[in-house]
Amino acid sequence: MGNILDLSEALWKGETDTYAHHCFGPPYGLERVADGTWFYKGFANTILRETVGGLVIVDPGAFFDCQIKFDKIRKHTSDRLNTAIFTHGHTDHVFGVDLYADEARLRDWPMPRVIAHEAMPARFLRYRESHGWNEIINGRQFMGGSGRPEWPVSFYDPDITYRKKLDVDVGGVKVLLRHARGETDDHTWVFFPDTRVLCTGDLFIYAVPNAGNPQKVQRYCMEWAIALREMAALGPEVLAPGHGFLILGADRVARALTETADLLESLHEQTIAAMNRGASLDEVIHSVKAPDALLKRPYLKPIYDEPEFIVRNIWRLYGGWYDGSPSHLKPAPEKDQAIEVARLAGGAETLARRAEELLEAGDFRLACHLADWAHLAAPDNPEVRKTAGRIYGKRAEAETSTMAMGIYLWAAGTMGELRAEGVKDGPVIRLQSGREKMV
Repeated sequence: MGNILDLSEALWKGETDTYAHHCFGPPYGLERVADGTWFYKGFANTILRETVGGLVIVDPGAFFDCQIKFDKIRKHTSDRLNTAIFTHGHTDHVFGVDLYADEARLRDWPMPRVIAHEAMPARFLRYRESHGWNEIINGRQFMGGSGRPEWPVSFYDPDITYRKKLDVDVGGVKVLLRHARGETDDHTWVFFPDTRVLCTGDLFIYAVPNAGNPQKVQRYCMEWAIALREMAALGPEVLAPGHGFLILGADRVARALTETADLLESLHEQTIAAMNRGASLDEVIHSVKAPDALLKRPYLKPIYDEPEFIVRNIWRLYGGWYDGSPSHLKPAPEKDQAIEVARLAGGAETLARRAEELLEAGDFRLACHLADWAHLAAPDNPEVRKTAGRIYGKRAEAETSTMAMGIYLWAAGTMGELRAEGVKDGPVIRLQSGREKMV
């Protein structure tokens, strides 16, 4: 086996884990996983299927690595691209077709076609309208605020769209496309019946599902779980995820899909039960817990998203933005609140000192509240800034998920002009050693 397949096996057996090998991280490369089927593991993954009618490529590339993937694939095969399938409209999955289209024009080949769900063009329109905002939030999420990544404004629109399901034939190879709202409203999962290869897109990423991203739009937890069970019912033997590592073998694939569904269903059921009792958002997020046994699975570590964030997204879907606290309905400006709290406490520096004490005691959550108030009340005070930066830097180092680390690193930089030790530009990836690296 190759490096990717070897590491996939080691992860399944527990010989290493995704804290050491993040689902977005290396090794990268192209390896054969079934008859005529190749898997390119990258930041996001690409699946290549060879047919007598040309290539089928699921998720050809990201806007930042599509040329690398194209060059690697062209070293393997010179067959024309017949069909590209976009599993969803995120920018790490829907780029690269233009490279194959340029090639088709030069070689006088038929142009490749692109298939996607009918909601995708509306997503691309939204991305164009909000490109500045997307640069900001992705800079926080993946770079801890250390830079502002470019956000594309030009997209390759699909030639063919569908609503619920679509079966296509490419060179005698049947390809099943099924829609499911999950991470996005335009998600497609793909199944090749002849080889039993399942391409999940980001409905499976070898980590806690990205069902709660704090800075992104609505996710659909229960529909996601239903889709995972529908995939399992087809008996796939190869699971090629949108991010992360392969799972080989029908029993393993079924277990991974169903247990991921179990996790989502548990969070959903607990959240709805609490809401039906009239609980506030604060009560819900501090009482709903993911089953410990599931979080111990190699493919369900909270290395990117977290169960607590998923709970918030479930609340948002059913409960709107009001969190149940009356003062939050029409609040005073946060700065005014902070100035009053600081006055009562004896000054912003008193708040900052108490925040330091809470940090040393291991109460990161409460320490951050006090650091926020101190910084809002006295944003130009150098001691307050230093304390706030240190608290958020330490908070980032203690977190497991990319999303939490990115936001806390951004806070450390904007409040205290500090960065956690060892952090440089690039996506934040947690290492088992407790330090960070970038890819």
